Amino acid sequence: MFFYIRWFSSIGFFIAVLSAILGGYYSKEMVIGDFTTTIETNNSLLAQGYINAIWKRHHAETKLLTEQHQKSPTPAMISKALFDLDKQSARFFQYMPIATINIYTTDGVKLFSTQDQTIDLYSKHPSASVSAPSKTLLDDKLFLTSLTGIVSTSTIKNGIIKQAGGVTLRGLVIRSFVPIMRDNSAVPEVSSYNQPGEMNIACSDTNVLNCVEGVVEVRYNASGQLRNLDMFRQITTAAIIIAFIIAVFLLFLTSKKAETTIIRLHKTNTELAAQIVSARAENRDKSQFLANVSHELRTPLNAIVGFAEFIKLERSGRITNKKYTEYIKDIYASGVHLLSLINDILLYSKAEADKLELDISEIDVKKLIRNSLRAVRPQADIGLVHLKEELVGGPLVIKSDSKKLRQVVLNLLNNAVKFTPTSGVVTITAWQNTADGSVSVEIKDTGIGMAPKDIPHAVTPFGQFDSTIARKHKGTGLGLPLARKLVDVMGGTFNIHSELGKGTAVVICLPKEIQNKNIVL
Repeated sequence: MFFYIRWFSSIGFFIAVLSAILGGYYSKEMVIGDFTTTIETNNSLLAQGYINAIWKRHHAETKLLTEQHQKSPTPAMISKALFDLDKQSARFFQYMPIATINIYTTDGVKLFSTQDQTIDLYSKHPSASVSAPSKTLLDDKLFLTSLTGIVSTSTIKNGIIKQAGGVTLRGLVIRSFVPIMRDNSAVPEVSSYNQPGEMNIACSDTNVLNCVEGVVEVRYNASGQLRNLDMFRQITTAAIIIAFIIAVFLLFLTSKKAETTIIRLHKTNTELAAQIVSARAENRDKSQFLANVSHELRTPLNAIVGFAEFIKLERSGRITNKKYTEYIKDIYASGVHLLSLINDILLYSKAEADKLELDISEIDVKKLIRNSLRAVRPQADIGLVHLKEELVGGPLVIKSDSKKLRQVVLNLLNNAVKFTPTSGVVTITAWQNTADGSVSVEIKDTGIGMAPKDIPHAVTPFGQFDSTIARKHKGTGLGLPLARKLVDVMGGTFNIHSELGKGTAVVICLPKEIQNKNIVL
């Protein structure tokens, strides 16, 4: 799975890089197109502003310069007219260094140029002269198109740009030729055979109103903006590529780490599963061994207890030696105690192996509790422990296993009495839960208690809480574990709350009616 993630990530990375590069070039071309259109419009507006502000206001000078072949003016007149035009034009364009402006007659004679002009704006002495027509300009299609009355523009991506000091560079140049109409009309109203764009409509007669008097050339150097735009594109593309590199690297790193973690967890889970299977098998074997041993011990032990009781009751004659009487009583008591322990071990082993069957019947829990209290009272009287019952109301009836429930209550009462010091109190309470009809029984003592960390050990098989009082009493440590296991088999819950030095409270909750597959009715 992680191999495919890394493979798709690599493919996605290359696609993203290629898309970023192509997208950068595409966006650059789009922006250049929009930028060029804007500059073309600005060039036309700049030229039109010059025509309205300078050319039309100095119409006498411009007419003299554009109609030299008709009026034959003197050189002094031409020089003065050219000087006045150059001076006014230079003033108009002196704060517009963004473009190069050239003004031509319809014959290609350059009247003014922001690049070549060296006029003193405050001089009153004319020194300018008219240059000869440029053959290159007369062959320029843009210039010739403008003579038809149409604004013509071209974009030169590698155009030559002349800078101060004679330095020439190559860059993006937007070149516009704007015709100067005699009556300032954008579309001259002439005869049908002389429409704009169809033929040369340069002014050839002083009486013609709608004709081209001259041409304004605007050259805009967009190299700086283009460099900034290209730099922005490169930075954006590089940022996108770097972001994808970081993302792919993090994905590779994360996937590798996740793969290592999953492999380690899978190995650990496999080992744990094998250990659990082995532990369950060992536990079953141990339970089966204990059950077999307990069963084998019960037969001879029953005989020992039975004969000891027979002798103790002097069924075959009196025992004259008092020592023998004491011995037989000890033998009988020890046999009964040992038989009880074996029965507990056998019962717990069956419960662990899920071989325990339940004998279900209706039980009055209050009655069962009172009978259990009577059975425990002698032990409590010996230890000077007060037994207190808090049972109110009517019977608490459930369907469960009476024998096993009685053993649970007895085990819990015996434990409470055992671990409660002299003058202590053991209280048993029972109530019915109205929500589901289940019955809860609480056995609480004022004994030595235990720390919360010791509770898990106390409910494990053969686990005993280590204390001076606990060591005074006999036991295998099966009381709490067996009670908990029997409650679990009967479908109930078993909870312990204890505090060291203050006592222990055990609450069991049994369902109103037990549901179990191992039921004997």
